[in-house]
Amino acid sequence: MFLLLGVFWALLSGQFHNNFLIVAGVLCITFIVWISRRMGVLDDEGVPARFFPRALLYLPYLTWQVILSNWDVFKRIWSPSLPIDPRMAWIDYSTRHPFVTTTYANSITLTPGTVTVIVEERRMLIHCLTPDAESGLKEGDMERHVKTLED
Repeated sequence: MFLLLGVFWALLSGQFHNNFLIVAGVLCITFIVWISRRMGVLDDEGVPARFFPRALLYLPYLTWQVILSNWDVFKRIWSPSLPIDPRMAWIDYSTRHPFVTTTYANSITLTPGTVTVIVEERRMLIHCLTPDAESGLKEGDMERHVKTLED
């Protein structure tokens, strides 16, 4: 947590030349980690840090899916010959950890043309803009990639 907050602070502040600000940042981060630990929020549910290294490997895949989905929606909006056939579909999933399930549901919502509406015990209700989006989710490529976080 300390390292994550330190990198986040460094990226946002860009203060690498002022010793006072660096020391102040380190002290603030130390205090935040200490108080968070005392409050009991630094656990696997609140901050599932064990998933972060693998999440960095998942982000390029998700970014590529967002780009492809944006391009598909763009083409469908500007080309009257490409159909838009909205539908609701139940998609089964088999992720084990709540963090991974949440990441999967949010990944679906981040890709244009699909929105996660309901998440149940072993399935999700997804609004899909096209039959292709539905079949892509049912094939399970995104689920396979997000499940690498669990391994």
